[in-house]
Amino acid sequence: MAKVKLMKLSEVQDKGNIELIRDGKFESLGLVTYNNPKQLTFIEDPKYIAMLLKKPNVSCVVTTEELIKSIPKELGIGISKNPKKSFYEIHNYLAKDTDFYWKPFKTEIAYNAKIHPTAYIAKENVRIGERCYIGPNVSILEGSILEDDIIVRAGSVIGSEGFQFIRFGKEIMPIIHAGGVLLHNRVEIQSNCCVDKALFGGFTEIGEDTKVENLTHIGHHVIIGKRCLLTANAMVAGSTRIGNDVWIGPSASISSELVIGDGASVTIGSVVTKNVAPGQRVTGNFAIDHDKFIAFLKTIR
Repeated sequence: MAKVKLMKLSEVQDKGNIELIRDGKFESLGLVTYNNPKQLTFIEDPKYIAMLLKKPNVSCVVTTEELIKSIPKELGIGISKNPKKSFYEIHNYLAKDTDFYWKPFKTEIAYNAKIHPTAYIAKENVRIGERCYIGPNVSILEGSILEDDIIVRAGSVIGSEGFQFIRFGKEIMPIIHAGGVLLHNRVEIQSNCCVDKALFGGFTEIGEDTKVENLTHIGHHVIIGKRCLLTANAMVAGSTRIGNDVWIGPSASISSELVIGDGASVTIGSVVTKNVAPGQRVTGNFAIDHDKFIAFLKTIR
């Protein structure tokens, strides 16, 4: 993955139907909560202005005419009646019709990787490292980078399109996923799992020695650390960050944009909607500290 050049806001103003107020350059896109370098974002609600002012990584903004006065003077500005829609129109154009997010390359497979004959490997934008094993009916889609000693077992999909659809009235806009998946050394993905690629370039990542059991779903732009264990039927929603040495129990569900600290434990069937501290063990729906959950159970039995 490589950026070809900095893009000017003036080069894409017609793609998002924006009126250019002040030109600027950007090399990435993302929501205002993201920390991508020289980032184009959108602001349509004044409650996000305070956050924008703390984001030196943002270089260009699509916003409304009413909010122009609140935008720092050093930023590029385009205005739109619907900044969110304009932003995603620009993103879809860059993802579909340019090499802004990816510089394409022919697929590379190490000579000693073992690929089952029924597996599908995309002809472009895939790298499979040494001693990897790709099992029956596995799909390795464009944007997937596998380091060394990776195991992907039967029926799993690496690099799937994530679930991102935006409603604008009665219109539903599909958002193209322009990133990829990066599996670090010695990751094992067991059968019938799905790992979605990242949305605004970059990667969904799974760290060294992490193991993922059957029927697990990992959403777009999730970052999972080293030596984690994700057990059967777990679900990790988009843009969540999981530290090192974390346990995710069977059928646990983790909401989007959360942080699960190093050494944390999410027990069976838990529904996690808040950040989990390093070393903390959580249980329940909605998940709370495990000891508090057990104490509560004792009061109702």
